[in-house]
Amino acid sequence: MTPSTTMTAPARGLYHGWVVLAALFTSGFFVYGGGLYCFTLLVEPLTVEFHWTRQATGGLVSAFWLSAPLLLFGGYAIKRFGVTRLLLIGIVIEALCVALVATVSTFWPMYALRVVMGFGKVMWAVCIPVTISYWFSRRFGLALGIAWAGWHVGGMVLAPVTAWIIQTEGWRTACVSLGVALIVLALGPMAWAQRIRSPAALGLGLDGDPLPAQPASPAAAVEKAPSAPAGSLVMLLGSKVYWTVALATLCFYTSYGGLFAHTAAIVEESGHSRVVAGFVLSALGGCAAIGGLITGWILDRSPLMRVAVLVNGTLLAGALALMCANFTSSPAVLVAYAICFGFTVGGSDIFFVAMLRRRFPHIGVDFVYSTWYCVQLMTLTAAPFAAGWVYDLTGDYKQTLALLVGCAALAAVLSLLAARTPTAGAR
Repeated sequence: MTPSTTMTAPARGLYHGWVVLAALFTSGFFVYGGGLYCFTLLVEPLTVEFHWTRQATGGLVSAFWLSAPLLLFGGYAIKRFGVTRLLLIGIVIEALCVALVATVSTFWPMYALRVVMGFGKVMWAVCIPVTISYWFSRRFGLALGIAWAGWHVGGMVLAPVTAWIIQTEGWRTACVSLGVALIVLALGPMAWAQRIRSPAALGLGLDGDPLPAQPASPAAAVEKAPSAPAGSLVMLLGSKVYWTVALATLCFYTSYGGLFAHTAAIVEESGHSRVVAGFVLSALGGCAAIGGLITGWILDRSPLMRVAVLVNGTLLAGALALMCANFTSSPAVLVAYAICFGFTVGGSDIFFVAMLRRRFPHIGVDFVYSTWYCVQLMTLTAAPFAAGWVYDLTGDYKQTLALLVGCAALAAVLSLLAARTPTAGAR
């Protein structure tokens, strides 16, 4: 009889990859839900208390991403320090900084804390696709959707809670509360899940599959060993397809970042209360979580073009809905905005990462993601500043929203062009 080429693993209960995914979900709930969604609620109270311009307070939101250039070294940092250290240190840095924000009352110290807070978030976030790639292959898209859904479920739950704390106890109490939650509820689960680094340590393969049987000879081992991606960062940056994706990212996240940072202010300017603004952000977060899960599920089963149309179409629809909200106080318009923009907030990162992974299978996820993420965060850094500057120049959000709609339309064209490029031609 011919020996089986695989060995059956003993029953081990729940695959630990799902535990790691749950920890990524939980940490994202607080790191992103508290660090970004909730922080946008401070734009209005900081403007009122300190008489800063809307450009300045919008800049505090975007300062979260100012450390983006360091992502060019993200792949090297992961190889040097490992994902576990970066994940845990990133959470600690953000927790300390968000709590310290409550102790300052001048712009530049607050801005500096916000920059360092963003550095912690970057250290943590750059490890997410890499960590997932250690545990999942067939379900990679869905796993990304689950992990990033935590960011938006955090926004859904924490935004109205934070709005209530700001309304009743003040913004400083809200910052301290977020810092404590990060240490207690995000750091602990992540450290516990990362005590096991890979499925191989459990005698399993990716997705919990049995490991292949050991080959009979060294020569067979050479044949059967999976080859690591051999491509380099230089090869990635020399590709025309990569720069098409980068331009699409620039336009897409200019619209995304401008809309996101000023959502609460636009809702309040249209005649609604701060509590309503908090609930809009909450609904946006809930729709983003659903959008991420749906996008990940579709990506594992459908052509890339279909997802490109879906993600870019909902961004454009969301931008148009918020433009309408600037002219009317109708709740229906806000609901349409939360659904459409929320969907694209949840699905966009998954779409872009999956597109790059399919276009550049010969280059490691660490290099591909960290380099693209640098472009994304540099754009998200500039977009709230630019949107706030146009507002200060014109006195309202009409021109700002028109520009953001135009960026969304251009992003759709570039994304569809990149998505239809054959993998073999990714040069």
